[in-house]
Amino acid sequence: MSITSHCLVKQDLSFTPYDTKWIPCSSTLCTVGATSNGTGKIAVYGLGDKRLELKRETETNSAVRCGTVTEQARNFATGDFDGQLQIWDLQRFDIPLTSFKAHESIINTIDSLNQASEPQELVTGSRDGCIKVWDMRQPEKAVLTVKSKQSSKDIWAVAYGQLKGHKVIAVGYEDGDIKLFNVNNSQYLWETKVKDGVCSVDFVNDTLRVGTLSGAFIIDVYSGKITELMCSQDTTLWSVRHIPQQPNYFTVAGGDGNLFTFDQTSPDKPIDTLNLSKHPVISLDWHKDKKGLFACSSLDQTIKIGMIQNI
Repeated sequence: MSITSHCLVKQDLSFTPYDTKWIPCSSTLCTVGATSNGTGKIAVYGLGDKRLELKRETETNSAVRCGTVTEQARNFATGDFDGQLQIWDLQRFDIPLTSFKAHESIINTIDSLNQASEPQELVTGSRDGCIKVWDMRQPEKAVLTVKSKQSSKDIWAVAYGQLKGHKVIAVGYEDGDIKLFNVNNSQYLWETKVKDGVCSVDFVNDTLRVGTLSGAFIIDVYSGKITELMCSQDTTLWSVRHIPQQPNYFTVAGGDGNLFTFDQTSPDKPIDTLNLSKHPVISLDWHKDKKGLFACSSLDQTIKIGMIQNI
């Protein structure tokens, strides 16, 4: 059977969404962004009967750029334009559980490490040129800070991964640099460079999938081979995410409103293309329990829920 994809639900928002994440083991998702007057918004929606229902929301002092689920506690961590890191209880939004100044400038990117054998950790990347790792048992003091030699170099993407049994962070910079950092040994393992700023990094086994301002790539960490993917030309590839149940399949969200799905075993062309919007799709997340179900947010102030089948 051929692969098919379609949009199930479109939800209009009163704010511009920058990041959207599914809440594991549920039919809810959390989206974060900015209002027209510069404040932030965090909203939780539930999916049911082919529509999204607003469960709860809150407004924050600063626009919120990114978010991630901290699965073990079922909380949600956000990074905002003022460099604040905040942890929220997804069941109540009256005040954050934790709120502190984590960076000197906007937190562009955040990822969580959720492994039963490891302490709960977050990693953040900022315009201030720092990568910071946070232990959720004592969240207000970074357990590791990595600062680029070019301190002004903006960090746009971070992702946790494993390499040869080591806990590793992939980091993407505004100038196209991509680096792997060994958290346990506090040292750089590897680096390469692509031709434009790195907007998104997806880390699976020994492979990076990367979205940039002008293209998307598969990078083999061991050989250093870089394969350019056939996506839209002259548009930003905002988000790259693998399907959790079948990691060899991954999707690239484009500035032209398209989602391009690839099979890494034959990446010469997309196996599926879905047009969702006339505006950029800037975040994408796959449901970890329901295979093929995705959520994405776009700059037309909408969240869209869709399904890809027969993968």
